[in-house]
Amino acid sequence: MLDSFDNKNIHAILISETFLNPRLPSISFSLPGFKLIRNDRVDGSLFIPHIGVDDAGLYECGVENETVFLDRINVSVKTEPPPLVNVTVHASTILALILWNVASDGGHPIVDFTAQYRSGAPVNGTLEPWRPISPNHISPNSRQVDVYHLEPNASYWFRVWATNALGPGPPVEVLATTLYSDQEAELYKHFLEGAESFDTRTWVAAVCVVLGTLAVLAAGTCAVLCREWRRPGERAPP
Repeated sequence: MLDSFDNKNIHAILISETFLNPRLPSISFSLPGFKLIRNDRVDGSLFIPHIGVDDAGLYECGVENETVFLDRINVSVKTEPPPLVNVTVHASTILALILWNVASDGGHPIVDFTAQYRSGAPVNGTLEPWRPISPNHISPNSRQVDVYHLEPNASYWFRVWATNALGPGPPVEVLATTLYSDQEAELYKHFLEGAESFDTRTWVAAVCVVLGTLAVLAAGTCAVLCREWRRPGERAPP
């Protein structure tokens, strides 16, 4: 006999058809590897309150004080997906990549994954609401998702979970910090390289050379304009 339960919060009653007779001696159930489970119900059934994953297994049923079990009931418990495993975040300056693996689907195929993020810096003592990461329903075959439009050198919380027919599983949260953007620092470094050893007299000499060159160019331009103005064949005014 195979019994499957789709919710860890329900109660389970195992009934052995072989021993479904109140006139038989006391019936007991045993889960191999565990101690004998005494049954006090007169109808020969076993009541399991709040059945969970740990209650799954092959139950053997027999008459108490006898070593031979004459009936077996295989109990399978299906739940929401358990927490994802190996969840990591690889962050750059303004991007982040979330990676994960699946340990189990809880007994039902995974429908989709969901990922969210929020700033790790509290505002007025509280963290901001979670922001969705597109797409909202990540393919069940995917094991990663990209996060865009982050701020450099900032801390963020990321979380991801799986969902099956019974609902969403517990999320796994990871804290990561984006990288510092050193582009401006490198630019300043190149501009100021050698500034301490720079001789101002060299700068003055360079300015004088530039000004002298401009003066020569201006004088030459004036000479050309004067020559063009006094063209050959034209008599100069008295």
